[in-house]
Amino acid sequence: MQANTAIAETADALSAAAALQYAPARQKYTDEQVRQVEAALENPFDPSEIKWRVTNTTSDRRRGQVVAYADPRAYTDRLNALFTVRGWTREYGVQVIQNFERKDRGNGETTISGKIVVTCKLTIDGLGSHSGLGEEWADNENAGTSAEAQAFKRACSCFGLGRYLYDLGGSWVDLDDRKQPVSRPRLPDWALPKRKPGDTKHQNGNGHTGTNGHLQHSSVDRVDLPTLKARVKSLCEQVGFGLARSVTKAIAATEDSEQISDAAKLSALSAKLEDTLRGVERLRAATGVVGQASFSQLCQQINLAGDRVDDIPDRSVLRQLIEALEKGAGATPLPAKRPVAEDVKVLGAARADLVREAQRVGKLRNMKVPDVVDRAAKGAFRFADLQRLTLDDLPALRAAVEILRQVA
Repeated sequence: MQANTAIAETADALSAAAALQYAPARQKYTDEQVRQVEAALENPFDPSEIKWRVTNTTSDRRRGQVVAYADPRAYTDRLNALFTVRGWTREYGVQVIQNFERKDRGNGETTISGKIVVTCKLTIDGLGSHSGLGEEWADNENAGTSAEAQAFKRACSCFGLGRYLYDLGGSWVDLDDRKQPVSRPRLPDWALPKRKPGDTKHQNGNGHTGTNGHLQHSSVDRVDLPTLKARVKSLCEQVGFGLARSVTKAIAATEDSEQISDAAKLSALSAKLEDTLRGVERLRAATGVVGQASFSQLCQQINLAGDRVDDIPDRSVLRQLIEALEKGAGATPLPAKRPVAEDVKVLGAARADLVREAQRVGKLRNMKVPDVVDRAAKGAFRFADLQRLTLDDLPALRAAVEILRQVA
């Protein structure tokens, strides 16, 4: 009881991360503390923690498309700062799946390789567990490390940590002779950590370190109440009536944000609305690609009242719309829940059987493996999408295998 009182008395004077450090280990958080820690987890990393990876280049290789990412150490630093080293754990599972055909980007030749598949289960005391999956080609000498990092970061994103990085689109920049970016892209304001008013030490691209060289993070701004209310009101208008109402109710047990006078709740609501706004922006971008008619048709299919942003009732429907439209636009979908280790094994075995049979038939008929797979799938999926198939596609996978086994 005394610990809870201490948190309540200091929450308005300390950041969410600092206040939560007063909670004893393995104690369940109150709803208010969960909202605070959620905001602290979703707070973007310091810009100095962000790195950029070249994923695509122009034909002359003078310009490249880069995506942002953070080193796993940035994730562990945040978890340690919020929960201490004994407040969270992670467990890994590793499997090797054989017989995948890999096309070389340079010359277009194909080779057969295995894949390292790693699952990571991240558990935070009082908040629960989430799992993520990472994969890498086995012929990469750092395959295990790469797949492990990918799985860990995807598990973290389920708690909101680092999830905003998925919303950063690829930027095109000039490349040097080593095919590395000449300059770092500028991060948008919503991708910068929230700072105290007047703090100029944390500008875009400039990190701040403490006395021990560790990056200092602040999770919730300490701003005056009128400023918080104005920010929340503006965000509510931008995300639309339905989303604003559902998010506000989830954070503060009321549908009217103007009735909230608690600074901590307003800060948590602001963070959640900002995250929701990023989703709305992705929805608008995808709609611009597929067209308004496709968006309207999708809204009718899921029985929405209309095809306006105001008609989206909650974040789950928003996510459903984004995934459907981005799939139609050929964009990268939101990170989805991946199958657990046993499911990965079943799905991997089915994919391996398909590739093996396709190689056999390809030799018999003098055909390329991708063409064999595409014909056997009969439109249910394509060879290029083989790695993105889920358990829902398992019947189609097995049906394609049976078709190929009948080829003498």
